[in-house]
Amino acid sequence: MTADPELVRVGPAASFPDGAGRVVVVGRHRVAVFRVGERFHAIQDACPHMGTSLATGRLDGETVVCAQHGWRFDLGTGRSDRRSGACVRVWEVRVEGGDVWVRPPADVDPDPDDDDGDWDRFRDPERYLR
Repeated sequence: MTADPELVRVGPAASFPDGAGRVVVVGRHRVAVFRVGERFHAIQDACPHMGTSLATGRLDGETVVCAQHGWRFDLGTGRSDRRSGACVRVWEVRVEGGDVWVRPPADVDPDPDDDDGDWDRFRDPERYLR
């Protein structure tokens, strides 16, 4: 078990299927955790285009493709390869003792107030509507 108080256990590594995403909740944040072979990645679970869950997206290597409109995000950087300026937050992931642990990015309050609108700060549908 980790001694780092900022890390949050999200489940046993064996419970995450290879080549797919799964939603976990940390505080009031939905996080998409992906397993690619023995590597794990975690990003915010909301596409900045229309808010679709990225955990339901298709993996293309270490890129997730949003199931709704095909936007693509690098799991390591959170950046889109098709829309400059479009990105999702990346959460640090560790695997220790057979468990997967995540740490929120420094700018994410792990337990925001209900009216915080965390996802709305980054959502700009007018900018990205096709």
